[in-house]
Amino acid sequence: MKILDLLFLLFFVTSCVQTRYYGYLPGTDYKYYGPQQTINLGGRSFDFVFIDSRGSSTKVNCSQVTLDRETELEGELGFMYFSGYVMKMVANSNGRIDPNSSTKITVRLEGLSFRLIGYGFARAHGLVQFTVSSHFAEKTYCSDMTDRDEDAPLKWYSLVTRKTGARVIVSGSLRRAVESFVKDLEQPRIAGTYRWSHRTNPLITPIPQIGNSHRP
Repeated sequence: MKILDLLFLLFFVTSCVQTRYYGYLPGTDYKYYGPQQTINLGGRSFDFVFIDSRGSSTKVNCSQVTLDRETELEGELGFMYFSGYVMKMVANSNGRIDPNSSTKITVRLEGLSFRLIGYGFARAHGLVQFTVSSHFAEKTYCSDMTDRDEDAPLKWYSLVTRKTGARVIVSGSLRRAVESFVKDLEQPRIAGTYRWSHRTNPLITPIPQIGNSHRP
């Protein structure tokens, strides 16, 4: 019996491992997790414009899972959570948000949702996709995190409710995608701007603004 008690205690402790976070979206249980890597933007400034381009989309590029468009992340709550995640990670990586900065970056949110698939130990999916663009480059970031992934803040054996599990896994997926973007911002200057991707054709056709926009 003592061996079983010890195994249960170990199971409980490992299911409650904490990941560093910056705080919560006000009035919710959605956390802002910190990056897993060390990122230093060197005090550089960025002018972000955020646009909600989710429309009626039910898919993201990196997953076959259909987005649930009836979650609490629809509308203003999800949009503000996403834009806040980007700004917090930039600020906590020694970057500055400045509307007068010469580095203008448009960020379009294209998908943000979670799915719990199955019963019992259901597989939790956190899904996010956004596209970052300026006059010189464009790149899409996409993540489908599950509770089986090594970098997930939630594990399949974690002792949490389905609602908490869904919120934690989408928070972790956002962390992964936003961290990838902010890590790309760390790259050296090229021609007075910041490059996060190579393109064969440096000319990018402007994308129409769809939905709500927000400038911090």
